[in-house]
Amino acid sequence: VLRLREALDLLAGDAMPDLRAQLALRLGMLYQDLARGQRGPLLEAAKCYQEALKTYTRDAAPELYALAQNNLALAYLAMPLTESSDQLRMAIGVQGLREALKIFTRETHPDRWASAQLNLANALQYLPSAHPEDHLAEAVELYEELLGARDPARDPLGYARLLANQGNALAHLGIFRHAREKLDAARALFERHGDPASAEAVAEVLATIDASEHATQDEHGSIPAPAV
Repeated sequence: VLRLREALDLLAGDAMPDLRAQLALRLGMLYQDLARGQRGPLLEAAKCYQEALKTYTRDAAPELYALAQNNLALAYLAMPLTESSDQLRMAIGVQGLREALKIFTRETHPDRWASAQLNLANALQYLPSAHPEDHLAEAVELYEELLGARDPARDPLGYARLLANQGNALAHLGIFRHAREKLDAARALFERHGDPASAEAVAEVLATIDASEHATQDEHGSIPAPAV
């Protein structure tokens, strides 16, 4: 870290912008690897990515631009929500993932697309908003695209996590029947492939759905069948 920091400082100003951007990106990734959720290193990583993005543009260096945007987003989203400015950082993080996904498509960069798409869907579930249902609905669609690209036979636990996340989003939208279908499938995969802790976590979500449905029935007498 110190050597990269010193090299970056030596290149202060407008001299050799490509090399400066390259060093900034590498230093940001190193800070991020060492951060372990700590605000200080994550902020340093974010500064490095912002420095790299002064040179890496979507037109001039699309892949490096997308990588810097993706990593900047992850740095912001990894920070604990302890300050009022953190909500703005979450919004910037979501926007960064959207920018990355303009370059990392399913056809051209399938692995990076899947990673950015998953991080975006997860972030949308918890993004502070005056209209959270819009973000939840978008997250459900993003998970559905990921499920279509994932082979459950090759990665059953990864597939189960997608189902569980999508089921959780559906539950928050109040679409309980479809949420239960996704969660039941996720729990079965977790149990079958040796992840009892995740299966138990899904069971807790299902219990919460049951309680919500019973509360609604007690209040209104019956509940309509949800629809997507």
